[in-house]
Amino acid sequence: MRLRHRKLAEALTVPIFARRLDGIGFSASQAAIARSKAAREAGEIVHDFGSKLDTPKHVKQAAIDYLHSPKAALYADPRGLAELRTAIARKLARENGISADADTEITVSPGGKQGILTALLALAGPGDQVLLEDPGWLSFEPMVRLTGARPVPVRLRAGDGFALDLDVLARRITKRTRILVLCNPHNPTGRVFTAAELAAIASFVQSRDLMVIMDEAYEHFVFDGRRHASLASLPGMHERVITAQTCSKTFNMFGWRVGWLLASPAITERIRLVSVHSITCVTSFAQAGAAAALDGTIAQGSLTLAELASSYQQQRDALVEGLRAIKGVRCFMPQGAYFAFPDIKRFGLTSQQLSDRLFAEARVSANPGSLFGRGGEGHLRFVFNAQLPQIEAGLAALQRCLRSL
Repeated sequence: MRLRHRKLAEALTVPIFARRLDGIGFSASQAAIARSKAAREAGEIVHDFGSKLDTPKHVKQAAIDYLHSPKAALYADPRGLAELRTAIARKLARENGISADADTEITVSPGGKQGILTALLALAGPGDQVLLEDPGWLSFEPMVRLTGARPVPVRLRAGDGFALDLDVLARRITKRTRILVLCNPHNPTGRVFTAAELAAIASFVQSRDLMVIMDEAYEHFVFDGRRHASLASLPGMHERVITAQTCSKTFNMFGWRVGWLLASPAITERIRLVSVHSITCVTSFAQAGAAAALDGTIAQGSLTLAELASSYQQQRDALVEGLRAIKGVRCFMPQGAYFAFPDIKRFGLTSQQLSDRLFAEARVSANPGSLFGRGGEGHLRFVFNAQLPQIEAGLAALQRCLRSL
């Protein structure tokens, strides 16, 4: 009897995994955050060019007040708290030029990331193909694979300012192509679509009968007088675009995990089927804080949205000018978001090798461009939402290390 039990236990130590996880690794960006955190806890100085201001006090207080109410112990509406959905509808009208029905077109999600995965699960499956920008956000490809669909990269070239070339896009389309996933402002390059580019994309996807998932996580960070525009606001696009937005970046609410999806009623109905059977609802008191954030005037610390974006522009200028001053480095000027994506090919190392060397020798944290697709190789991704003295100290450490190469 004991021998039989031991053999059974040994057999169970080799589990059978779902094939959908083949080729999917842990989030490299989260691994880099953990590496920097461990070094800091060991008393080391780490240069990661990122130190955001605090979540606004009134946002925290709204969550605390809700937490102390009897409602905090109950399930929230699977669609999202009514007060948050109406705040989102007001925000969409005010900032994005979109008229949305809070009851039938808005679904609250545990962060924009989960919202995008929910949208993909509602729209794509085995045999379908999903177009992704390359370089592009590193979680898009694993998300598509989790649905059983096939990710199809569309190369963005640095020499073209990482613009989306519709001729290149057209050559990647087949009879199985269902969805185009875009990020605006763009992670990792910092590119921002112009109004003319959005109009061309709208015409293109209508002519090819495609759906679009648009990630607008960095919508409030656009520079040099540019204005963010939502693809869903263009004529004929409301029914074709699923827009993902979030509180995380704007209000430094990353850990709160509150985002939302905007889609037509028919698509929203399918999205909610996935959502209710996977998460049930988003944490209620976090939603209460998010509603206060959207209806307030403060973004982070005591800064308004305009003040925060202006601060980021100054930090962008400091980092990019510092990078360009280093021999062998070329860098596209980010138009939005808070990432710099310098070209480091002249150093003769892969982006992973250089990233590892910078951290080992100078405790400078940068994501290798290869994490963002084949088109990202030869680049590093830096953030630039730190105070200027931190950026200057990081640049000095970076320059000392690169000088040896």
